Amino acid sequence: MEILRQVNDWELNKGGLMANGLFNVTNIENQFISNWFDYEIKDELLSLSDDKFIDRCIELTINSFNKK
Repeated sequence: MEILRQVNDWELNKGGLMANGLFNVTNIENQFISNWFDYEIKDELLSLSDDKFIDRCIELTINSFNKK
């Protein structure tokens, strides 16, 4: 995976191989990972301030855990 943006412990990643064209966020300290998402959310994350980026990463990760 390629890291597109990193703020503190949060990383925006670009998928490779079978995940080509998809993106996710991870927390390297707590080893949290979001579900895969498309370029629209990736573009949103790239445009946010650092604080908003972290807030959105947390939201995406929490939503990944709450899916059944």
